[in-house]
Amino acid sequence: MTLPDKRWHAEGNCTNHPDPDLWHYENSVHSDEQQLQVLRSVEAITLCRACSVKDKCLQEGLESDNVQFWGGWGTIWGGLLNSERYQLLNDRDNKNIVKSEQRHRRDVQQKLAKLYG
Repeated sequence: MTLPDKRWHAEGNCTNHPDPDLWHYENSVHSDEQQLQVLRSVEAITLCRACSVKDKCLQEGLESDNVQFWGGWGTIWGGLLNSERYQLLNDRDNKNIVKSEQRHRRDVQQKLAKLYG
């Protein structure tokens, strides 16, 4: 078995970022925490948009091990939230994950639209 070439990781905007947890978010029930998570996700997605390896990152983010949703926690790969990657995969078995992330996804998309039109 050949391991996939992951040397591209070193070229990512997330590599050596002072806050590697920026690409992880939680769907909190508390309003102030929700707002903070939205701002952090927007910052991560903004960094992803300008990243030279975004497409390779998204490809890895679509692998089954990286499309997981652990008790309200999600990850950003290639500039997309978990639920957005599920939708790309057309994964009907995980509609609950898409639904549970609905508020976070909506709020992030609204902030991004204000920033980038």
